[in-house]
Amino acid sequence: MNKRQKIAGRLKALFPKANLSTKMIDAIAAKLESKVSDDADDAALDEVVNQANDFMDFEALAKEDDRIRTLEANQKKGDEGANPPKDDPTPEPPKDDTPEWAKALLSKVDALEKGKITESKANTVADLFSKSEILKGLPENQKQSWLKRVNLESEDLAAEVAGLETEYTELKQSFADSADLAGGTFNRTEGRTAVSDADLNAVMSNL
Repeated sequence: MNKRQKIAGRLKALFPKANLSTKMIDAIAAKLESKVSDDADDAALDEVVNQANDFMDFEALAKEDDRIRTLEANQKKGDEGANPPKDDPTPEPPKDDTPEWAKALLSKVDALEKGKITESKANTVADLFSKSEILKGLPENQKQSWLKRVNLESEDLAAEVAGLETEYTELKQSFADSADLAGGTFNRTEGRTAVSDADLNAVMSNL
């Protein structure tokens, strides 16, 4: 039994009153199968199915599905009465009978879940950023703009933050070297080549 079949089975077991059509169940399962691992147990499958139900009420969805099926059945009867069947040796390709409103709803679920993932990644980056001893040295008015430079689509957010640390370290060293060449244009602590936060803030604000 593949993942899609397992999800469909758990959906039917969890929501027996939701009289969804086979096509609708298949459409929902197809959307959810990428969210579970191949070896997911019933508990993991139930969590994904229940989360989906939070976004779209399966029982309410079933009522709308019933209404669509009734309309389609009545239309089919009318068409059969008006047009007698013809012998056609060429089979028609399978049609996607999923209603447009259902497709839109499933797309909305995907968008909401993607938003949750993005928010979670943003929180992770903010945590990494705040714990970085190097990036703590950034001027306060620059931290937000540097934080926004992290690519949230990246699979390795720690590497993204590490890249900012490297860049900031090199930038500070460049300012310190410039101070040496300029004969002390920047204010420095006696005996050290570090650029003061005030000087760094002033220069970075003009970048």
